[in-house]
Amino acid sequence: MSESEEPDLVAPAELLGGVWANDVYVYRDGDEVTIDFVRLNPRNPTEGIVVARVAGSHWCILKLKQRLGEIE
Repeated sequence: MSESEEPDLVAPAELLGGVWANDVYVYRDGDEVTIDFVRLNPRNPTEGIVVARVAGSHWCILKLKQRLGEIE
């Protein structure tokens, strides 16, 4: 598949609403990266909950970085 072709993706119903995060933590272990999206308590920012955790290859994270750089 060329980079210009987009795959036909389907999101499960339970993921369609998404999650809200107001902070992010990134951890690297060799060629893999883990990103924790966190919602911190606005009344006590020392407390929070991980609302999504994404682990990916170094290549995947570089692609994410590139795509985020394309946002105006």
